[in-house]
Amino acid sequence: MDGLTPETCGECGFDARDWRRRDAFDVFAALGMWWQQATEGVSDDDLNRRPGPGVWSTLEYGLHISLVTAMVRAGIELVLAENGRQLPAPPLSPDAVDDQPAQLSTGSVLSALEREGEALAAVVSGRRDAAWTNVGLLPEGQVQAEAALFHAVHDATHHFMDVSRGLVALGIGTPAAEGNVAQVNTSDGGVPKRRVAAAQPVEVGWRGLAGDHQFDQKHHGRPFQAVCLWSIEVIAELAALGHPIAAGCAGENMTVAGIDWSTLRAGSLLKIGSTLIELSFPAVPCKKQTRWFTDGDFTRIAYENNPQWVRWYGWVREPGTVASGDTVTVSP
Repeated sequence: MDGLTPETCGECGFDARDWRRRDAFDVFAALGMWWQQATEGVSDDDLNRRPGPGVWSTLEYGLHISLVTAMVRAGIELVLAENGRQLPAPPLSPDAVDDQPAQLSTGSVLSALEREGEALAAVVSGRRDAAWTNVGLLPEGQVQAEAALFHAVHDATHHFMDVSRGLVALGIGTPAAEGNVAQVNTSDGGVPKRRVAAAQPVEVGWRGLAGDHQFDQKHHGRPFQAVCLWSIEVIAELAALGHPIAAGCAGENMTVAGIDWSTLRAGSLLKIGSTLIELSFPAVPCKKQTRWFTDGDFTRIAYENNPQWVRWYGWVREPGTVASGDTVTVSP
């Protein structure tokens, strides 16, 4: 966190050089929403279960993230206020041990995540000056404000992955399903995205599909928007209602067939070809989708209106390749 060596992670793909402060704002402003969507309908008992020895439960991970977010925010506020500030030593964070897991309240943990996420987001939005290069001092070295912010992003988003895998290991959350890739779509920017030749595999890296670009980097291109997925059945349903929409029109990279779209949630894991995708957030529709609807009402595919019709953004958790016809396996 010294601001000199970018923080990276080979397991989850985090690279601080890929992040902007406004991307961090988006993650923390949506922290409560992600956890609400990922845990919706799962019992307190299951959320308090550990998926294996020495591995935290879902709620223990949530408590950890809320505490780290709060601690990093406090340090950032001190450093932003005074460059070269001597910082108090951070408290030690306990690891999971092979004893009884903490029994936590889902409501309390979700409230803490929402509160601390919004508090750190407020610091980011409230300080747009150059003070983010300020450093604080600890016995083991300096801590830069911006680097500390990106460390908090890494902590929260890496544990998104841990929680997703833990729910899979427990056999709860998204029901198992298998389908296939109906179409792979890319563009040089904007919509519609065009179909890639059926037999042509496309490389999928941490940042998305090779050859795919976005004009609008303000609202697109974040690491948690590496890929966009949609359902061919949803598209067919909308077309049957008279809307002039087809695969690729709304900007999805992978048009998927054979999956009950209404069962997906934040944190769902999809093995697509040789890649592993973890759903991050519902894609927010915009006016560029107006022309695909007879009445111009693109908000009908917004999560808050019709969650069963929403497009999903996803992290790339394991890079690989994807092509039309590849198997799509939803875990667990």
